[in-house]
Amino acid sequence: MGMYSLATELSTFKKTSAIKVRVIRTYLVPLRKGSSEIKSKEIVFHDSEGTVIHATVPKSLIDKFINSFEECKVYAVKNFFVVSNCLVYKTSLHEYMMQFNHDTIWKEIRSDNFPWHMYRLKSFPSLRGNPSLNEKELIDIIGRVVEIHAPEQKTFSGHNAKLIDFVLEDSLGNRISCTFWDDYVPKIEAYYQCELTDPVVVLIQFCRIKYGVRDGDVKICSAYDVTQALFDLDSQEFKSFRESLRDPEYQTPMRSIASFSSLSYNNTGEESTSHQMDLVTITELYTMDKIGEFWVAAKISGIESPNDCTWEDGVLRFKVQLRVVDMKGNASFMLWDRDASELIGIAASDLHELHKDRTRPPKQIQDLVNRCMLFRISAKTEHLSKLDSAFPVFKINTDQQLLKQHCPEILGIPEEEVNTEMLSLEDDEILEGFLSDEADSPIATLPPLSGEAAEGSVKRSLIDEFSSTQGCKKVKQHRVKVEKID
Repeated sequence: MGMYSLATELSTFKKTSAIKVRVIRTYLVPLRKGSSEIKSKEIVFHDSEGTVIHATVPKSLIDKFINSFEECKVYAVKNFFVVSNCLVYKTSLHEYMMQFNHDTIWKEIRSDNFPWHMYRLKSFPSLRGNPSLNEKELIDIIGRVVEIHAPEQKTFSGHNAKLIDFVLEDSLGNRISCTFWDDYVPKIEAYYQCELTDPVVVLIQFCRIKYGVRDGDVKICSAYDVTQALFDLDSQEFKSFRESLRDPEYQTPMRSIASFSSLSYNNTGEESTSHQMDLVTITELYTMDKIGEFWVAAKISGIESPNDCTWEDGVLRFKVQLRVVDMKGNASFMLWDRDASELIGIAASDLHELHKDRTRPPKQIQDLVNRCMLFRISAKTEHLSKLDSAFPVFKINTDQQLLKQHCPEILGIPEEEVNTEMLSLEDDEILEGFLSDEADSPIATLPPLSGEAAEGSVKRSLIDEFSSTQGCKKVKQHRVKVEKID
């Protein structure tokens, strides 16, 4: 063995070992969430063979090491304890980890000939449906951002947390959904706020894998203080990824409204691409008893829910029930807070303040009527057996190119000539129009009546038929023409 040991050669019996390593990641761990007091400093190294090993600096030695060890640089380190790897979420699957002490010494050395093993990138297909993967092992992935969603506030066990969802796509079109929490949100949010045209490539270092309730579903999440999102660097990993893109001119669609509920670990690898979209009609949902998640192209024909908001964890959120139609069918879809907020353009609490006293959905919600879009819905047995049950919407897509490709006939359905917001049953002119047009009047379907005595009853019947209220301010007098029958 030479002057330096390899990570695989470390032993708990040796306290004076020396090792030559490159710093992959260094970060501070606070004593508690939100605290400025430091509990420890953590460093992740790799040796000349690429073996990764974790090192920890206890609280009592923070001052000695606070400004030491920069990422990417190479160091010689000597005199440290070799202890069992006790981390729950592991940056390394090595049996041991290094623990610095008062005798530990280090020195930065030349890195010209030292190998570069900064990232251990996992392919997207290798993550999906792979039960052999250890969910406690933190991994690295790289992809281009194809969706970014507005940040959200969540409450867990009485504690407020902030999260942001986004979707990454690899060079082959496979997609994975990601959720970043708390301190990681601002950097992602900064990209959400920007209007970017070039594809945004991000390498997520030391992230967690989470498998969903369905086989194969996977989601990527940030892991406490260790996760790092690296954007558009000049390293070889980024260059290689960009060169592998099939469509390098692809533009990142910032502020995407296509979204699914946070913390629902859906497989997004099959979604939102034109050649993979599983599209069904509303009629097929009912007649073929389709169970699962499907894309449905439909037009919003009306707002069903009289109350469009609900309380959740003490926060006012949207819950909007829509009536949607396609060329042959119709159904009720339930739109939840995130999608509704993006479509309406205002938070539920703000809209509630503007329209506290109202008996009908406000204009901002009514404006959804006549909009065409693709809905990702969940169909269960109860939705098919109860026709008045609303299908929950997990994801929406308003991309006009996809709509033109999959459902051009939906886009061709004309809008109503009379705006629903303008229609008021107290409007005398509308009632007059119903009653005065003999050619189209429903009176033509009634049996002929004779005599003035029948006139009042006919008018009352018509008014009752066309009015859902009995409180019209004024109804103009109309005489009903009665033809003689020979």
